[in-house]
Amino acid sequence: MVRDPSRTGHEDDDQGCRRHHGSGDDYKRRRGLGLNTSPDRARQPLPRPLYLGLAVASIGGPLALAALYVPGAADGSLPSVGLTTALAAAVFVAPLAVWLGYSKQIASSGGLAAFVDAAAGRGAAWGQALVWTVSYFLYLPYTVTYVAYDLLPIVFPGIGPYRAALELLLPAGITLAVLAPIRWLLSGVLALAATQLALMILLGVLEFVHVGAPGSSFVPNTSAHATARATAAISLLFLCASLPLFFGSEVQGGNRTIRAALRTAFLVVAACTLFAVVPLAAIPQQLRGSAIPGLAIAQAYGGRQLAIAVGVATAASVAALIIIEYLALGRLAHAMLRTPLRPTLAAIAVPFIAADAISLINPQRFYDDLLRPSLVALFLSQLVVFTVYPRFLRIHERLRPQDLAVAAIASALMIYGIYTTLTNSGGT
Repeated sequence: MVRDPSRTGHEDDDQGCRRHHGSGDDYKRRRGLGLNTSPDRARQPLPRPLYLGLAVASIGGPLALAALYVPGAADGSLPSVGLTTALAAAVFVAPLAVWLGYSKQIASSGGLAAFVDAAAGRGAAWGQALVWTVSYFLYLPYTVTYVAYDLLPIVFPGIGPYRAALELLLPAGITLAVLAPIRWLLSGVLALAATQLALMILLGVLEFVHVGAPGSSFVPNTSAHATARATAAISLLFLCASLPLFFGSEVQGGNRTIRAALRTAFLVVAACTLFAVVPLAAIPQQLRGSAIPGLAIAQAYGGRQLAIAVGVATAASVAALIIIEYLALGRLAHAMLRTPLRPTLAAIAVPFIAADAISLINPQRFYDDLLRPSLVALFLSQLVVFTVYPRFLRIHERLRPQDLAVAAIASALMIYGIYTTLTNSGGT
């Protein structure tokens, strides 16, 4: 990676992307901070609503959190899921605060690697980028397997004989989607994000109507250790909220828009998730313990049509997250290697589709074998970002005790994720 100090990263200011302010702007002029801070001239700045929709869809996706992931992560603490989910959101403020701290100065298609570059140099940035890339290169194909073999057959039982075809068609369709004009694609992501939030609220309303608002959801029902474990597991589910950082050089308003969108998206998704999962404490075990709890609850309390809507939207939320991760991978490679974006995105399709073709040999083993290294790489890549954050502040701003605290909490959460992934068969 070569950075030209003469490049200021402001070529797109005449397009309305005035991202840098005050001393941070002066710093970037001197050092060329940010691993390709400017988008291609051919690309127009992304409007703020599209970026906000991207940020919302990146967290989970949201409906998958409430309908699928949180009930599983809560595990034995599910009767007190309101407490653990609220605590998980509070804990996740630490990673979010670190990303927001970096984003005061950095808006880059290099995303997290640009943060590490500014804190610890290009060598560390390359290492972090490689680990992060391994994580998501593995994530893309095994999540397609999960959608084709585990999610969609539950929504549509008759689809079983066609799962192998879906395993090949889905990555091909995803590739076509990421090669589409970014504004068109993110308009669809925004619509899907709004739909997910609406369904989360509807699910919560149905649950409250049928079972009420159980106060026991906020009372620990197991040991402090089990509650802490469930809290950490749920908190880790928010980790993909960092994906919008890889679109930093493209968004209208730059740093301010990035910070506002990440904060808003997290608060909205956390609130909707909490609203939808609090009643789970009083919902019958046969519903909340089903393969897709949200679908089973919708079926029981709202009928088959709502169940299908929830099931399809849950699968779509996972597929949208695959698309966002694919786009982020392309932007990271574009920033690190200085390659044109669209050819880079097209090149990623080759191993992506090939891996899903290989998965047909044994889909379940393919998923199991890739899940653990992918999660370990993800947590490790984020751990690097969090551990070098105090150094970033010492060099470029001012290090305060609260900054050390959020970096320590965020790092501890990643260490916990690595530990549980390595010691448990199911990861987080």
